[in-house]
Formats: sequence, C-alpha cells, structure tokens
Amino acid sequence: MSKELKLVLRETPTGKGATPWLDSYREKFARVAKEVAAEMKDTKLRGADRVRAFNARVSRRLKEG
Repeated sequence: MSKELKLVLRETPTGKGATPWLDSYREKFARVAKEVAAEMKDTKLRGADRVRAFNARVSRRLKEG
C-alpha cells in the first residue's frame, strides 16, 4: 500500500486585524518609530547594536507619554 501525499491549504490572516481598540496605539507607535528613525539616521551603530538602541529609544518614548 503506497502512502498518499495530502496537501492541505488554509487561509491564515496576516497583517492588521480588526482590532479598533489597538488603532490609537498603532498610530502612536508608527509616529514614534518614524521620529526615532529620523533621529538615528546618522548614527554609527550597525547591526544588533543599532536594533537594540532603536528599540530602547522607542520603548522609552512610548513610556514617557
């Protein structure tokens, strides 16, 4: 008896879902991320150090208000 290969496809939702209560946070995060990216444009940090510094700045700015 041969084994039959079965291909199963399903739709997986990706991206922004229907969560209106998160919209204000998403907007604030996008604004802060763009501002921090502009601030860090001329930094000499590269790779993982740059990512850590970026994340720390974004986190700090979001906690401030």
